[in-house]
Amino acid sequence: MEKKLLNFSRMLLTTAFVILTAVQLFAQNVPIRGTVTDETKAPVPGASIKIKGTSTGTVSSTNGTFTLSVPKGKTMTITSIGYLTQEIVVNGETVLQIELKNDLQQLTEVVVTALGIKKDIKKIGYATQEIKGSELVKAREPNAINSLTGKIAGLTVGGSAELLGRPQLVLRGSTDLLFVVDGVPVNSDTWNISADDIETYTVLKGPNAAALYGFRGQNGAILVTTKKGTKDDRGFSVEFNSSTMLEKGFTAVPKAQTEYGYGNDYKYAYGNDLYDLDGSYRRTNIWGPKFDGQGVAQYDSPVDPVTGIRTKTPWLSKGGKNFENFMQTGILSTNNVSVSASGEKYDMRTSVSHTYQKGMAPNTKLNIDNLNLYGGYNFSSKWRMDANLNLNSQYTPNIPDVSYGPNSYVYQFKVYGSSSWDLNDVKDYFGGPRGRPGLVQNFVEYGRHNNPYFTANEWLHSHKKTDINGYAKLSYKVNDNLNFSLRSQITTWNQMRTEKVPPSTNLNQYVNDYYFNKSNGVYNIWYGDYREDQRTLVEHNHDFLANYNKKISDDFTFSGSAGANLRTFEYNSTWATTYALTLPGVYNLANSQGPVKSYNFGSKMQVSSGYYTFDFGIKNWLNINTTGRLDKLSTLPKGNDIFFYPSVSLSSVVSDYVKLPEVISFWKLRGSFADVRGALTSPTIGTAYNALTGNTVGNLLGGGTYGGYGTELYSSYDGPTYDNQNTYNVNTYYNNTPSVDFSKNIANNQIKPFDVKSYEAGTEIKFLKNRLGVDFTYFTSINGPLVFQLPVANSTSYATESVNAITSKKKGWELSITGTPVKTQSGFTWDVMANVSTYKETLSKIYDGVDGWAINNHNYKVGERLDGYYGRAYVRSPDGQIIHDASGLPLAQQAGVNNNQLLGYANPDFVFGFNNRFGYKNFNFSFQFDGRIGGKIFDYAYAQMLNAGTAVDLVEGQYGDARLKEWQSTNGGTINATGAMVGNGVVITSGTPHYTNGKIDNYDQLTFAQNNKAVTLRNYVQNGVYGLFDEPFMISRSFVKLREVVIGYTIPKKFLAKTGLRSASISLIGRNLLYFAKRKDIDLDQYASGFNLSSKANGGKQSDLQSSTARRYGVNISIGF
Repeated sequence: MEKKLLNFSRMLLTTAFVILTAVQLFAQNVPIRGTVTDETKAPVPGASIKIKGTSTGTVSSTNGTFTLSVPKGKTMTITSIGYLTQEIVVNGETVLQIELKNDLQQLTEVVVTALGIKKDIKKIGYATQEIKGSELVKAREPNAINSLTGKIAGLTVGGSAELLGRPQLVLRGSTDLLFVVDGVPVNSDTWNISADDIETYTVLKGPNAAALYGFRGQNGAILVTTKKGTKDDRGFSVEFNSSTMLEKGFTAVPKAQTEYGYGNDYKYAYGNDLYDLDGSYRRTNIWGPKFDGQGVAQYDSPVDPVTGIRTKTPWLSKGGKNFENFMQTGILSTNNVSVSASGEKYDMRTSVSHTYQKGMAPNTKLNIDNLNLYGGYNFSSKWRMDANLNLNSQYTPNIPDVSYGPNSYVYQFKVYGSSSWDLNDVKDYFGGPRGRPGLVQNFVEYGRHNNPYFTANEWLHSHKKTDINGYAKLSYKVNDNLNFSLRSQITTWNQMRTEKVPPSTNLNQYVNDYYFNKSNGVYNIWYGDYREDQRTLVEHNHDFLANYNKKISDDFTFSGSAGANLRTFEYNSTWATTYALTLPGVYNLANSQGPVKSYNFGSKMQVSSGYYTFDFGIKNWLNINTTGRLDKLSTLPKGNDIFFYPSVSLSSVVSDYVKLPEVISFWKLRGSFADVRGALTSPTIGTAYNALTGNTVGNLLGGGTYGGYGTELYSSYDGPTYDNQNTYNVNTYYNNTPSVDFSKNIANNQIKPFDVKSYEAGTEIKFLKNRLGVDFTYFTSINGPLVFQLPVANSTSYATESVNAITSKKKGWELSITGTPVKTQSGFTWDVMANVSTYKETLSKIYDGVDGWAINNHNYKVGERLDGYYGRAYVRSPDGQIIHDASGLPLAQQAGVNNNQLLGYANPDFVFGFNNRFGYKNFNFSFQFDGRIGGKIFDYAYAQMLNAGTAVDLVEGQYGDARLKEWQSTNGGTINATGAMVGNGVVITSGTPHYTNGKIDNYDQLTFAQNNKAVTLRNYVQNGVYGLFDEPFMISRSFVKLREVVIGYTIPKKFLAKTGLRSASISLIGRNLLYFAKRKDIDLDQYASGFNLSSKANGGKQSDLQSSTARRYGVNISIGF
């Protein structure tokens, strides 16, 4: 498919180029070289120079220069934002010096709003922010949306480092954002958008801006406007962009200790059950002996030919760099060719892109091909047709899994990876004394581990996906005031994922016991499994829109649009797995020892809508916009399936009618209100309607289960959930026999749409002749009541009932600052863009008669913040010291009592970005810092490494001293250790603590003394710290990252005159170069969200094992022909 697509693209490009090069140039053209400056003689980059009455033109370079061939006697029009338009008649001059005058009354920016309608920013009464696509294609990310990080106030982007990982997007605290391409909502995984085809990104912040999109726009929208046909003086233009970046090094990675190896209690092994017959150690803990060079029978020790027992060899740290040596240099390469053209009646653009990513983990790569076609044609002065088609193809033979589990290389190297073995010794993963080619892997430990090369090359997760998005639009212009359009659009994708689980894969202890019987040394080989997961989505949108614009009088203007939309949606998925393979290596569902287990899910939905948007202008000082939308939604019960939601916004440009101090160039006030409704849809969907995770597959042949492992992969969906319907669940098994389970939720035919009311106020001010700009927004929203499943009494035989419940209130603000601190006549400029934002969400109502909402270890009360992290806290004395019990471990209260302590808030206090750009003649230099301040997150990686014995803290400070003393007390691991860990804190010497809400309330009846009870470090950590508490693993979310650095040079046109090139530039780029955080074992940047009310989940409150974010270095070349 990919090859056919590429060949088709090449043929299309060649044909287009041949046709376009045949276009004849105008006779008697005058070649003009010119420079555009402002009143201070400083160059004006990006000024538009066009031949009046045509679309032929060019733009000025960074130093204000341009070249253009113009027929003698024709008029040139020169425009630029913030300046008065100037016209010049060409009478034979070949060199022009053009000076533009400032237009102090003009904020000439036009932005794209809902439905793709363009509006003067003066008339917009809600918050939006626009970013040019050209600003984001140099310092590239594999996913185009990741490039928005730090550039939009209120938008937090948690870029995933996983191959095809979808970034977490949080806009004003909400995670379900709508993507709109050229005015049409699309179903996007964010990987099916090519950065080279994007003209602008416009972020509509919240329902106030996106109300016309209905419930899909309840949390705001990201509008993508694609590039259309343009041309230079020849009638066409050809552009080529190439970017190559190398990935080397990480911003953050867990650091493991290399002083102690495999084992427990400072012994390499104890008890016969810890050995396989060949002497291989089977347990997974790293609490073994210290690397002191003593003799230990190890995995690579020689075997005595007489006794068959391994002889002792020096116990040394051999693999301190195993992880670094396993990872390889990654590559991110993107190439794009586009051809654009336009004429009196047509415009067109063809673009072909290819992205290749070689992952840093072995045997990981990704290929993405993208073809974008656009064409527009004017049949007459009244009729016009526009059409666009975008094809996107993704393929990877293997997506590495990094979540906690035996198939994760982070798990293998960092959590349970001892440095007692050398990576080079296990590269032949089917060789060695234990290996059997194609059947049994060779590794140094067999408890629950896998050879990392075996995992990378044999345990494979493939992904293949094809996206097609396109539309056709017919427009009719009645007159200058009235026009109509009819548009039909399709979004469809087909995705196939497979998983090949090879023979001898270690999933957990039970599987290991099944395929190798340690009592008699017989191999009962488990031959692996094979799974398929296929998903298909098709969505149609049909729109009719009427637009009217009228200047009623000198004091009143009106513009409006009214239309209708019909949306149809269909989704189908099938998941199937073998029940152990019959023949190893034959990955086919028919090759199953037992019955194939399969699940399927299908859904359909229809939404019929009518909507309007009206704008009223009063005496050039007040603009009023009102919108309304009426939806009929098939996911709601009849009687409540038709609902209306309105919005209204006001804007007033004070500087247009009030004389302000000269320092203020522009001042605008704005305010808005929106009420958006909808229900029972989900933005994403998992395997066979979220029915399956690793531990629901069923029992293995011979006993045991898979256990939960791996990452559940979700797809973009935005379809019905059926949460309010009585259904049968068929994803359960009883003694390996399929069973059917009736829904435990009571359907409610009185369910109403959820409700989101949003209020917003803001101001925009520009100072010093538009050299400094400030944009501030304050917002508040009331979310709910949502559609919620409320617990009911067990006597009903049900677990929950669907009701309208749970309402929250959100408040926050956003601040953006733009400025040009320096702009000289010599051409030096310094531009600054900074933004900061914050919000908080609290519970405002639960349900009539209900005063608590039990979720995530806490019974939430009205008024409490919803991002609170509640968990197990230390019990402390009045002066804050940790209280220990008589055994020497931190005091644990009775079960459940201390699980409800507030340990911090998950959402950051502030999110910020700071971008600087410097320009001098043909050179440019830019860099960006961004990050977050405040908030807490549970460090899952540190908790698991502390438990396993690999955390570097266990060889440093108090822990390290205790561990060394204990090792020294074992006489080289031959006797039991003497405990040396004395926890800092106190013990209760008299009295019995009494608790209220998990805290001691009778301190006056207690006496304390310093703790002096010594225990072993492993006991203290595993049974005390790790086993009982969450508090020691809470870390700050604060971090700062040097996101990108770009050094660029635009080659002067005089150097290109004899090359055939019209333009050329080169940039040296770096991405994710520096990372500042208190702990660097995880990249906090990947966790954007703290709590998502709509999904009632922890969201980003807890981290996981993760692929470390790579540093990237590279070059970007852009050429125009």
